[in-house]
Amino acid sequence: MMHTDLQSTFSQLPKIPGMGFGEELLRTDYRKPQLMDKKQGVKDKPTRAALQPYDNMRLANTQLGTTAQKKMTLDRKVLRFQGYFREGVHESPQEQERVRRCVVYYFLEDDTISVSEPKQDNSGLGQGALIKRHQIPRPDGSSYTFEDFNIGTTLTFYGKSFYLIDCDPFTRKFLMGLGFEVPEPEAFPNDQYTAIRQKASAQMVPKKPKCGEDMDYHQASAGSKTKLSAEQITATKQFLEYDRKVLRFFCIWDDRDSLYGDIRLFVLHYFLSDGSCDITETLPPNAGRDPFPSFVKRGKISKTRDGKYYNPGASLSFKKERMEYITDEDLMIGRTVHVNNRNFLIYNVDDFTKQFLAEKFGYADFTAIDISQPGQPKVVAEAPPYNGYGAEEDSLGSWKYLVLKPPKRDMKKYMEHANNQLKFQLKFARPDACNDIRKFVLTYYLSDDTISIFEPAQRNSGIIGGKFLQRQLVKKVGPDGLPTGENLSARDFYVGANVTVNTHDFVVYSTDERSLAFMEYNSDQFPKSNVDHVVGNLRSMLVARGTGLREAFEQADTSGNGLIDFQEFAALIEARQLPISEQEILTLMRFFDKNNDGQISWREFLDMVLPPEVQSEYEHLRDQAWEEIRAIAERQEADELDRFKKDMESTASQLNTFTAESIRSFMAQWSKRRQLFTTTFTVVADHTPDNCIGEAEFRKAVQAKLKLGMNEKAIKAICLKLFPENLRRIPLQEFLHILHGTSTYSHLNLK
Repeated sequence: MMHTDLQSTFSQLPKIPGMGFGEELLRTDYRKPQLMDKKQGVKDKPTRAALQPYDNMRLANTQLGTTAQKKMTLDRKVLRFQGYFREGVHESPQEQERVRRCVVYYFLEDDTISVSEPKQDNSGLGQGALIKRHQIPRPDGSSYTFEDFNIGTTLTFYGKSFYLIDCDPFTRKFLMGLGFEVPEPEAFPNDQYTAIRQKASAQMVPKKPKCGEDMDYHQASAGSKTKLSAEQITATKQFLEYDRKVLRFFCIWDDRDSLYGDIRLFVLHYFLSDGSCDITETLPPNAGRDPFPSFVKRGKISKTRDGKYYNPGASLSFKKERMEYITDEDLMIGRTVHVNNRNFLIYNVDDFTKQFLAEKFGYADFTAIDISQPGQPKVVAEAPPYNGYGAEEDSLGSWKYLVLKPPKRDMKKYMEHANNQLKFQLKFARPDACNDIRKFVLTYYLSDDTISIFEPAQRNSGIIGGKFLQRQLVKKVGPDGLPTGENLSARDFYVGANVTVNTHDFVVYSTDERSLAFMEYNSDQFPKSNVDHVVGNLRSMLVARGTGLREAFEQADTSGNGLIDFQEFAALIEARQLPISEQEILTLMRFFDKNNDGQISWREFLDMVLPPEVQSEYEHLRDQAWEEIRAIAERQEADELDRFKKDMESTASQLNTFTAESIRSFMAQWSKRRQLFTTTFTVVADHTPDNCIGEAEFRKAVQAKLKLGMNEKAIKAICLKLFPENLRRIPLQEFLHILHGTSTYSHLNLK
């Protein structure tokens, strides 16, 4: 009993949004109602016809069934009524009240109502939605239901009375299906202001019929026949024939005569559909001008008379004259177009314009006018001289950048040569008696091209050893004794080289084994240690009769044992005054001295440098200078290298063709038996410790398992393609992706 009393009490309390009074605590049945039907033991949606019996939906409490049933049956069902309400007007002498038409919507699914007012022309009212969708209460406090709506009834919404005069067919059918009597539609009453507006609009229509452009809008809308003029017919034909066809002319406007004037480039578009033109400006990069979309908007450009614009409409003459406009006949390369007191010279046209003008007017010469202007001399900013403070890169950075930045280091070079150094022993080139015994050790750091010089201490010499030059970059010195701006590089240091460091002249007389090995290994960077280059020069000197080097070698063996050492070799070259440095002699001695005893057999040396077949080949060149012989030999070597490259390219092309054919044959068999191939390669990979496919596994699968009948050359070509030097083994899944053509290894794509 108490439970029933609480339910009745809660139902009478007001429902404030967001508030509750604990009625959920009284629920004992939490089951959801079943809305689905069963067909042959399977749940199915109920048919719409079974849910819409209008005669069974009307209940005693005027609600259309339960909430769930309403949402299922009345979803998107709306009753629509036409109506009006009267609004008093107190400030106008022409009317006392105004009739405002509206549409009332009643949503059956949740008993909500909305009211909207159709918009009328020149009403001056904020029409549209008058009342938004929600449940509207009656004057007594209860909510409106569908039973309150019918034609001829008056509804009061928030103090305004709405009179319903009509409804749509669905609303009429719905109400009649529930047993309601729906009266016939009524007419909207006319207010005084609407009658005055209709009478004024009727008087605005001219009585005399017009045609063409003078046809009034009201007459045309009323169905009056129009008669087009000859000009309109011509314009229509022109539009239909030339729509979207535009001539493009490139123009130049020289405005240098005015203050701050300049040469400016433009593009003139002539629209063939209506003879109008527009002009846009072509701005170069960093022009500093605002990028306006149009310089002259689209329209017809009138012609000038005697350099002045003429408007017949403003003339006091009684002669009928027409305004003349620029046409496509007036536009051509070399002609000037006058637009708003500006002279635009046409200097070029596009290809479509050339074709159109040639077909219509027979023009043949479309040579563009050269508008290039002599450029101003480019000013090259020279860096100021080094002031001697700090590093030169830091001082140069203060001149290059407004905000100082630290000098950038070549990290790639630094990582490659972080521990690589070249060491040389130096002495003064022209020493006096005090400095004759001084010796120095120069260290060249390949990571950043810096140099440091250290002087070893010598006992009882009176000279204190130590650091002679701190590690730094050193500028080269030219023949005039002034710095050239370039830094000393590693190629400037070799045995026998003369080097100037900060006004001190040194000569390099020795180096260590590590430096020699590094220079010989990187012989492309150190030509003095390139044995091929040195032997080529020496061979040319031996061939040339003018050098006398061959006879000198026969007399160089002073000891008579058939051997020659470094000192004898250097003395021979120095006596002949040949341009061979001590570094090059040292390179030859290290290459031909196989037992490292410091001596070579000069007879074997001559046979290796100048074999009989080479000697007979160059015999006819003996009377020429050795430089010319060397140039001829270099040209022959270059020709042989080109032929070798062509042969290699031809061989590579043939190999690629054969490889492509082999892969095509393999993939054709793969496409026929994909499952067998996949299973075979999987079994082969399972027997490997890393579950990968290599050349051995591929051969085993193709030859022993699948027995495809491919020859050894074809299998080798496929293996070279699949397993390059840097990828000898491929995981099984990635190998299968390669066969399917979905691999991320683009160089292994077999498709």
